[in-house]
This record gives sequence, C-alpha cells and structure tokens, in this order.
Amino acid sequence: MGSRAIDRGSHDIARYPSEDNMGEHELQTWLATHLWLAIQRYLRDTKRRVRSGHDQFFYWSKGDATQRIAPDVYVLDVAGPDEFVGVWRTWDGPFAPALAIEIVGDDWHKDYDHAPVQYAALGAREVIIFDPSVTAKSRKRVRWQVYRRTETGGFALALSTNGPTVYSNVLGCWLRRVVGDDGKPLVRLALDEAGDNLVATQDEAERSAIERAEAAEQELAALRKQLGRRKR
Repeated sequence: MGSRAIDRGSHDIARYPSEDNMGEHELQTWLATHLWLAIQRYLRDTKRRVRSGHDQFFYWSKGDATQRIAPDVYVLDVAGPDEFVGVWRTWDGPFAPALAIEIVGDDWHKDYDHAPVQYAALGAREVIIFDPSVTAKSRKRVRWQVYRRTETGGFALALSTNGPTVYSNVLGCWLRRVVGDDGKPLVRLALDEAGDNLVATQDEAERSAIERAEAAEQELAALRKQLGRRKR
C-alpha cells in the first residue's frame, strides 16, 4: 500500500500543548507574578480594552508545534476575558502580543539569544527583557533590553541599559526596578521616569482603601459628636 501525503492546508493534525515540563527559578516566578498583577491593575484602572496574561504558549507556525514561546507576562490587543484560553495560535486571529516581557532565569543565553528571534517570528510589537541578576560587575549581561517593531516591519533592539527604568510604548508608562523592604527585587510600574509616582500594588491599594475607610469613619464619628453637643 503506497504512502499518502497529508494535506495540512485543510486539516491541521498537530497538537499544540498548553504545558511543558520546564520549571522556572523561584525569583523568576516571583517577579513575573507580581508584575502581571500590577499590569492587570494598571490596565483595569486606565480602562484599556486589552487582555493580559502570563506563562501561556503562543504558536505562530501552523502544523509545527515546536515553534512556540511562553512570555512571562504579555499584553494582547483583544478584549477579555470572556472565556479562558489555553494557548494562543496566531492564525486563529490577530493574536501576536502587543507587549511581551521576559524575566531572565538561569539559562540567560536563551533569553538573550533565542527569545528576540522567536518574538520576531511571532510578530510581537514590543518585547522587554529584564535581567534581575545583573550587578555592577556584569560584563556580558544587561538589566534591560527593549525590542520594538520598526516602521518597515522589522524587529530591532531599541534600547539596552543598566539604568533603573525603561519605557513601554504599549503600556504608556515606565517599568522600574526597585528593592522592597524585604530585600527582594521587584519591577514596579511608574508614571514618571524618576519613579516618584509609582502605580499602587494590590497590597498598597487595599491598605489605602482601609485607611480611607477608617478616616471616613473617624470623621463621621467626630461629626456626630459635634452635632450631639449642639443639641444639648
């Protein structure tokens, strides 16, 4: 019986898994989770009709499940979330990320050398690579790298710096490296380059809401007390 060619144009028999067996460094997971929550809050507060997620695979070559990458954090120019999505396949819609953020882990060569090439093929508009392990003695590594899509459709390195902040065109704000009170590094969102106006984290927002409620309660109690004195 002779062999028959498979027509992938009409029937896509490839599987596109949503998970792999690759683990992440604890610091990488910590930074990515906190940054994603901050971006989620910022997008919600600025009423942006976009979608943000983290650690989900994007596939860009139909029929070839090896061509994939999972950003630590991403922003996609589609509204949501109306439904949960396991993976994103670019041929199902305009599903290349507007912004992808990579937190460099143990295999830093992968994030430095391979990730930009993959994001270029994926069609990402802006990619920010943050290396939390950079020190003053680092020679081959850099804290921030920013890649952007050019006007001609290319994909090029727009900025490489060890400074504390970089600007995201997609978000419309700054990303700033800070060190928390516990000594852990964090990436915060800032509305200015100096970082004087940081976007509140979820913990800060909740604490501020509690403080406002307590202040309002105290003000109401004082007003009631004042009215009581007047009646006497």
